[in-house]
Amino acid sequence: MTVFALVLYAFIAAAPVPEETVLSLNWINSLETSYEEKVDEPLIPFELGRYFGYVSEDGRFSVRKIRKTYVSLSDFFWAEYDAQDKGITVKNPSNETVFNIENGDGYPFFLDSRSFMINSEQNSISMLNGNLPAPETGAGNVVWTYDFASTVTCVDAAAGLLLVGTLDGAIELIDNGGRRVYFSEPSGSRVSAIFGCALSSDGKKIAIVSGLDEQRFVLLEQFGVTWRITFHEFLGEGLRRNVYIMFSEDNSKISFERENAVGIYDVKLRTSYEIPLEGEVAALCGCGKDGILFFITAQDDFKKKLIGIKLPDTVMIEAPFSSEDAFLIRKNENIFVGGKTTLASFKIHKK
Repeated sequence: MTVFALVLYAFIAAAPVPEETVLSLNWINSLETSYEEKVDEPLIPFELGRYFGYVSEDGRFSVRKIRKTYVSLSDFFWAEYDAQDKGITVKNPSNETVFNIENGDGYPFFLDSRSFMINSEQNSISMLNGNLPAPETGAGNVVWTYDFASTVTCVDAAAGLLLVGTLDGAIELIDNGGRRVYFSEPSGSRVSAIFGCALSSDGKKIAIVSGLDEQRFVLLEQFGVTWRITFHEFLGEGLRRNVYIMFSEDNSKISFERENAVGIYDVKLRTSYEIPLEGEVAALCGCGKDGILFFITAQDDFKKKLIGIKLPDTVMIEAPFSSEDAFLIRKNENIFVGGKTTLASFKIHKK
C-alpha cells in the first residue's frame, strides 16, 4: 500500500501536544481491493485520483467507483456526468437514484444539502428541486436561475444562502428563492477577481481571497440589514489560481491558502497570522472546535506531507508520504487521509 509508510509513521510518531491530544489509527483500506456493501451509517464522500465514493466511519465502502468522466459529490448527493450529457442521474451515498436531471446544459454541484447546476458558459447558476425531488417524476427540475455579469470562479453555501464570486471581482449572496440579498466588489487590488470564498454556517460572515498585485484576504460581517468589511489584509502578489478558504467548525477561525503559507484569522481576537510552509497546500480540512488544523502540503508532484497543528503554532504531527494525489477530510473526532490508492482513518482523542 503506497501510503502505508505515512500511516505507520503517523501511528508511531504522533507526539503528544498540550492537553495530551494524540492520533490513533482506526483503519487502513486499499481502494483496489475493497468492494461496495450496504452500510447504514454516516458516510464520508471521497475523491482520490481515479477513485471516488463513500466510506463509513469504520472503513466500509458504500460506493467505490473508478471515475470515467466528471464527478460531483457531497455528503448527500453524487453524480457522474459527461460534458455533453443532457440527462444526468443523481444518487445518494447508498448508491440509490434520487432524481434525474433532464435536458441539462451544464454541470451539477451539491452544497448545503441542495442541488445546483452551473451552465456550460459558467456565468449562470440554477437551483434544482433535487433536494426534495418531485415524487411523480423524480426529476430535478429548475426552481430558479440567476445570471451573473462575469464568469463564476468560486461558490459556497450555508444557511439557505448561496455565495458566488466572479472573475470581475464581485461577490453575490443569493437566497433560497433566487433573489440577490447582497452584492459587493471588494477587491481593492490592481487586478479584480475572486479566487476563493467561504460562508459561515450561520450565513452571517463572508470570507474571500481576492485580487492580484496585491492579493487580499477580506472578512465581511452582517450587522442587521447591512454588511461591512471588518478586516482585510494584503497578502503580497498572490496566487493566480483558486485557493482553499474555510471557516472552522464553530466559525471562530478562518483558514486560507496564501503563498507558501496557511493564513489563520481569529474572528474573536481579531488577529491574523500565518503558518509558513514548504511547498503549497494540496488539501485543507479546516479547524475543529479543539483548535487543531490539519492540511496536506505538496513539495512537488509526488512528495506530500500530512501536517497537524494545535493552533496557534504547536506542530502535532508531520508525516511525509509519496503520492501524486491526496485526500483529507475531518468528521467530528476523526480525520480521513488518502494517497495513491489507499484511504486511512485516525481518531483525535485525549489520553
